[in-house]
Amino acid sequence: MMNTQKTKIALLIAASALGLTACGGSDGSDGNPGNPGGEPAGAIAELHFTFNDTRINEGITKVEFTVTNEEDKPVVGLQKMRFYAEQLLPEGATGAGNSSQWEYLLDETCDLPAGKCPGTFVDHKNGRYSYTFGANLADSTRSEYKAELAQRLAIRNYNVPLPDGTTVPGTTALVDFMGDTGAEAFYSRKIVVSESCNACHGDVQEAGHMTGDVNFCASCHTPGRVSEGKEFNVFIHDIHFDLDDADNKIKPAFGVAALENCQSCHVETEVAPDWANWTRIPTAQSCGSCHTNIDFAAGKGHSMQADNSNCVACHNSDWTAELHTAQGKAAKELVAKLGMSTTLVGNEDNSATLTLVITDAAGNAVDANSLMSKIQRIETITNVGPNFPIMGYNPSPGNGLHKVTKDLVKSGALQADVTVVDGKLVYTTPALPFGAGDTNTAFTFVGLEMCVSGTEFVDCAQGVATQSMKAQLAHGTKAGETANFRHIDSVNFASCQGCHGETFDIHKGYHAGFIMSEQLGRDVDGKLTVGVDACVACHTPDGTYAGGANKGAFEMKLHVVHGEEGVFNDCRQCHNDFNLDAFKVKGALATSAGKYTTPITATCTSCHAPESIGHGLTNMGAIVDGDYVEANQAAQQETCFFCHQPTVTDHTVVKM
Repeated sequence: MMNTQKTKIALLIAASALGLTACGGSDGSDGNPGNPGGEPAGAIAELHFTFNDTRINEGITKVEFTVTNEEDKPVVGLQKMRFYAEQLLPEGATGAGNSSQWEYLLDETCDLPAGKCPGTFVDHKNGRYSYTFGANLADSTRSEYKAELAQRLAIRNYNVPLPDGTTVPGTTALVDFMGDTGAEAFYSRKIVVSESCNACHGDVQEAGHMTGDVNFCASCHTPGRVSEGKEFNVFIHDIHFDLDDADNKIKPAFGVAALENCQSCHVETEVAPDWANWTRIPTAQSCGSCHTNIDFAAGKGHSMQADNSNCVACHNSDWTAELHTAQGKAAKELVAKLGMSTTLVGNEDNSATLTLVITDAAGNAVDANSLMSKIQRIETITNVGPNFPIMGYNPSPGNGLHKVTKDLVKSGALQADVTVVDGKLVYTTPALPFGAGDTNTAFTFVGLEMCVSGTEFVDCAQGVATQSMKAQLAHGTKAGETANFRHIDSVNFASCQGCHGETFDIHKGYHAGFIMSEQLGRDVDGKLTVGVDACVACHTPDGTYAGGANKGAFEMKLHVVHGEEGVFNDCRQCHNDFNLDAFKVKGALATSAGKYTTPITATCTSCHAPESIGHGLTNMGAIVDGDYVEANQAAQQETCFFCHQPTVTDHTVVKM
C-alpha cells in the first residue's frame, strides 16, 4: 500500500458513550478539538498516515501524525515504528553540475513490546500519535545537519499485531518540510512516482519490498548509507538495463521494450515536480548507471570528464530528451506504415492455402514485389486446433506431428514453394491433421520484419537494422465448415503493453518478431480486443523446444517466466477475467521432460508449488507428471472446480 503525506482522513465525531474498548486493549477516547475520535478501527487492511505537524527545535525533531484504516477509522495501539531523519542538498551544492542529493542523518526505532524506545513516543488513543527524537540531529555521524535545508521525516510501521491480536500491514509514510517552521519544503527531489513502478510490478510492496513508495526507496539508498553503486539513481537503472556484449549496446532487461523510452518511468505529473531531472541534470553517475560501457573518468567511450561541471554544455535538456526517445518514436512510425491481411483455406487433400496481402497505412494493398528487397523476413507458423493445438513444437506423442513453419520471404528473396499472385504472397502447406470439433480449424501466425534506416524501409544487406511489424493471425477450415477460435476474454494484450510497450516485438531474433496490435483484434462483448491466442502456434500443450522441461505450454509459460522475474503478485496485473470453461476442451500439458499433468493442476502449479496448495492433488482426479496417455485420459476428470471458484480479484475463493 503506497502512502502519501496528505492522505485524506475523515474527522470523526466524538462518541458520546464512555469506556469504548480500543484496539490494543486500550480505551478509546473522544478526539480533542480538531483531532479524530470515536470508535477505533476493528479491522485493518491498510494504514493511512496524515502528518499534522513536523518541525525541528534546536536539532530535536518532533512529529505529530494521525493514522487511520481504509475506512478512515482511527487506528489505536500501533506497536513498532522506525523514524528516519534526512536532509536534501540542493542541486549544485556538492559541486557544479551535481544533482540534488538526500543525506541520511539518523534513525530511531520505537519497539513497545521489547520495551525499547530512544525517544518519546505517545499514543493519544484516538488515532493520533507523536514522537520526539531522543538524539539531536547535530550529533549525526553520517552527515552534518544543516538547519536551512529541506528536511524529510520518514516512518516505517512494522507489521507487529496490536495488543489485542489485530493484524496490521507494514507501511511507510514520509513528509518533506522546512525544519524551523514545519512549512512544506520549497524544493524537492521527487523524480518518479510509484505508479510508474506499479505499471509493471503491480504493487511494489507486495512484490517483496518493505515500501510501496519509490520516494521512501530513494530516502534510504543514499550515498554513505549504502555501498557504492547502490545509490538509488544508480542501482535502479542498473537493474533495469543490461549491456549486450554481442553489440556493446544497452538494452532493457527482461525484454521490456517500454524501458527504451525513459518517459515510461519519468512521467510528467504534479506529484513528481522534478520528473524532468533526467534530461535537465545529466551526471556521470546517473548516465553511467545505464551506459555501463562508458568510463567517464578514464575517457573510455566518452571524452574524459573529471566531474559533472561540463555535462550540460553538450547534453542540453532538449537534445537529451530527443536522443532518448527517438528510438521509440521511430519504431512507432515504422510500425504504422505497413500492415497485413491474410486468408487461410483448407483444401480437399487436407493442405491449407495461405494468401497474404501487405497493406499500407490506409489499408490499401501493396504489391509484394515492390517491397521484396526490403523484407528481412515473413515468417509463418501453422497449427491445428486453436483451443488445444494437436501439432507439437516438436513431434507430438499423440500423432507424431509438429507445427508447420515456413518463411515466405527471407533476406529480400522469395522462398521456395511461395508465389506472388496479383501482388499477393501465396503458400500451400503440407497436409494438416484436420478433424472434427476444434481440430476442424487450422491457424497461421505471421510475423513481418523489415529492413530499415531511421524511419525508412531500405534494401536488406549485412548489418542493416531491422524492425518487427504488426503480426497477423489467420484461421481456416475446409469448405462449408465454421471456424473455431480460442477465447481471448481472460487476458487482454493491453495488459502486456502496459509493461512492455506498444512496439514490443515478441521473440525478435529467433523469430521475425511479433508486434501484437489491433490487426489481431476480435470483438469481445462489443469491444475490439487483442488477445494472446496466436502464441499457442508454438507454445503447444506438448511444450516448446524443451518439451515440458521448461513448462513451455502457453497455459503455464507466462506464469513461470513472470514469476521467476518477480514482476507480478496479483492476477489482475495480467488477467481481466478467468475463463474456467476453457479447461473443458483441454487435454494434458507437458510439465517435465516426457511427463504430462492434467490441465487445471498444471496451470495452477505453474504459479503455486504443489505442496503449498494444502491438499493432495491425485485424490482430486489429477495426474501429476504422469504418462501422456494416462494424463490425457484423466484430463476431464479433475474435480478442482467442485470446490474452487477462482476469480481475478480472489483466486482463493472456495464454494461453501
